[in-house]
Amino acid sequence: MHKIRIAFIPDIPKIIEVADAVWKQTYRAFLSEEQVEYMYEKMYSPEFIQWQMQTGTTYLMCLENEKILGFVAYEIKDDVYGLLKNDIIYLHRIYIKQDTQGKGIGKLLMNEVIKIAQKNHCPCIQLNVHRKNTAMYFYKKMGFELYEKTDIAYGPYWLNDYILRKSIVDGL
Repeated sequence: MHKIRIAFIPDIPKIIEVADAVWKQTYRAFLSEEQVEYMYEKMYSPEFIQWQMQTGTTYLMCLENEKILGFVAYEIKDDVYGLLKNDIIYLHRIYIKQDTQGKGIGKLLMNEVIKIAQKNHCPCIQLNVHRKNTAMYFYKKMGFELYEKTDIAYGPYWLNDYILRKSIVDGL
């Protein structure tokens, strides 16, 4: 049975376990090794994850017998484009271990975020995804649509992303 719960500071090693298993392998397909290492060190240090947890980002973990299968990180924030009256859910990341991909774990975590958006009257969920990331297929399947194309400076590198949004309505 899968259990979803909020991650706390003592759970950071479990989050890093998933990131170690997924992040580098995914991004090596379309980013240089130098950029992969640079970004990973910035985004997945225990200190950075702890800082995120303490400044408004919530991590949810999907567990089976206390073994982590994946996680999602989100934050409720102002609509950065100023177009919506309410706050939005910004999805920072969702990662599922490869051996459990395709088994509904991502959908389970995403549905939990949708429920949180509904409970908080957030009109949409927004995320950035690299234009070459195959996760795009998952997001489209979950009802996300292209909102904007963007290029973001990240240290000495560029993130070539799509901004995707999913409108939230009452009920799933």
